[in-house]
Amino acid sequence: MKPFLFKLNAVAKNILILVQPQVLLSFLIQPFTFISNFLSLTKWIAQQPTEGVYKDAFSLFRNYNNRYDLYSYVIDKAHLQNTEIVYIEMGVCGGSSFEWWMKHNHNDQSKFFGFDTFEGLPEKWGYFFKNGDMNADAPELIDARGQFLKGLFQDTLVPFLATNNIKGKQKVIHLDADLFSSTLFSLSILYPYLQKGDIIFFDEFNVPNHEFLAFKIFTESFYVKLELLGAVNHFYQTSFIVK
Repeated sequence: MKPFLFKLNAVAKNILILVQPQVLLSFLIQPFTFISNFLSLTKWIAQQPTEGVYKDAFSLFRNYNNRYDLYSYVIDKAHLQNTEIVYIEMGVCGGSSFEWWMKHNHNDQSKFFGFDTFEGLPEKWGYFFKNGDMNADAPELIDARGQFLKGLFQDTLVPFLATNNIKGKQKVIHLDADLFSSTLFSLSILYPYLQKGDIIFFDEFNVPNHEFLAFKIFTESFYVKLELLGAVNHFYQTSFIVK
């Protein structure tokens, strides 16, 4: 029975490829993809534990300052105030998160690296943001421990890792890349350097077709277990620890 079903499946697939149904139905790709990814997101959220996870109060509107409460919770829980860390931020924009972490980590040996094109998004993001939006000049560094690396992540991250030894060090990785492509690339390239206890933040996690999808593909493809530490703004900003 099984060999017959295999043959039937192959024949049906070959016929569909020959017919080219996308000619009439390609308009369904985008809405169906969004619906599928949104359902995956809400299913994932429903499966997350509630005890021992930091969450803010319910609100119909986002309060972007809540992210700093999440940072404070994680830095206290993981005892990172005086620990030597390597802080990597993928997507700096105005630099508020980057500056927060430099101010709240007091170890002189810590290093802070911010990656950004500083020329805006390299591609369209959703329905509201186009190529070049979110353009910002590199912020002024307030601390000698910090460094900005200008350019596409695909051009700057690999050379950085080749010349900076971050293995074995406590890492805080802040993913504010917005885009699916940038987020998945960053996670995939950083994968060999991850270790138990590293902290990963997502800044637009509940966007179904972008950061969430990158997270889902990364964790499922690389068999990486990321345990939720906290979420604010209905999972718009989230934090995980590598297990």
